[in-house]
Amino acid sequence: MPTAALVCRVELSPPLAHVTVKGRIDPHTTPELRRSVLGTLAAEPDAVLIDLAGVTGTEPIALTAFVPLARAAAAWPGADLVHHSASPALARELEDLAIGRHVPLAADRAAAEALAAGRSRPVQVRWEIPEGPDALSGARDVVRMLCAREGLSALAEHAELVVMELVVNALEHGVGPRTALASVHRRRLHLAVRDHSPAMPRLGGAAGTEAGSGGRGLVIVEAFTTAWGATPTPDGKIVWCTLGG
Repeated sequence: MPTAALVCRVELSPPLAHVTVKGRIDPHTTPELRRSVLGTLAAEPDAVLIDLAGVTGTEPIALTAFVPLARAAAAWPGADLVHHSASPALARELEDLAIGRHVPLAADRAAAEALAAGRSRPVQVRWEIPEGPDALSGARDVVRMLCAREGLSALAEHAELVVMELVVNALEHGVGPRTALASVHRRRLHLAVRDHSPAMPRLGGAAGTEAGSGGRGLVIVEAFTTAWGATPTPDGKIVWCTLGG
């Protein structure tokens, strides 16, 4: 039996992005959901509001796709995801899966906009990654100081190691200009590096090959983080991770 299509309409209305979802959310249609939501992040909205009024059915396991999307948005650009206008049945499914811990649910678009406006903004440090030997020491210093300032010193050692791997990956396999972002929100530390190569990193690839794109270093990233991933952008990609929480 063919799977019903999922249609996602994106509306960029700075400082917000709106994604209207129509159709069935299941494992076959979640790639379109991910593509649409992640596609908004390159515009760096303050929040992404997801209209669920048009969802006609779900496979509950597919709803967990919203969790990594929320982590990706938090890492870059430090945006929240907010659901709204879900049917009572869908709202119960989201509650049963505890999706609300990561993506809050508002009654309608106006309530979602009010929720986004009232959220606490993450503490962020953004910098351009230079070519040369100062790139690693500079990234390490930024992360160490941010952890100390925000009371996350317990994360600092692993965070310094992780941010160096992200920077090395961008320098060796990415295309400049390269930008890094470190942010703290809800006691989680998010690290991200944006570059202009479309080649996506792959865990466990051979070092020094574009196909692997820093895979051995990503083993370290995976070991010391609670989540990591890569978000394609129109002009390259963002590699991100989360520590703590």
